[in-house]
Amino acid sequence: MALLTGFLLVAVLGIAHHFGILCVRMCMPRLDGQTHRTVLTAFLGLLVLHTAEIVAWAAVYGVMLEGAWFGTLSGAYTGSFGDLIYFSGMNFVTLGFTQLKTDGAIRIISMMQSLGGFMILTWSATFIYSVWQDAVKKRSQE
Repeated sequence: MALLTGFLLVAVLGIAHHFGILCVRMCMPRLDGQTHRTVLTAFLGLLVLHTAEIVAWAAVYGVMLEGAWFGTLSGAYTGSFGDLIYFSGMNFVTLGFTQLKTDGAIRIISMMQSLGGFMILTWSATFIYSVWQDAVKKRSQE
């Protein structure tokens, strides 16, 4: 059940990230003489998007822990939302090595978040690289 839950959460993450990148692209200025602003808008847009994704996962962990459906967090966990954001962020950008200890099936879900985070960060890196590459090409043509 935990693996399926983690899989579904990562699928939702991927769908949300796809539409988030489309929103970032819509907010970017045209490359007509504004190449720096275009790249920086893409970077800042992705920063906002990733932060929202991390906070959303933290909220999901909060719901799971409230119902004690998939286990518990212990160690340095105080029960605060800040701790959940930290736990979610560390899972998102690394392999989840934190001062917080997972007990129960939530370990599988946090592992799936690490997989999803790796996939999303790679996707975003590819996106920002393509934006930067387009900006460099545009600059060289001027």
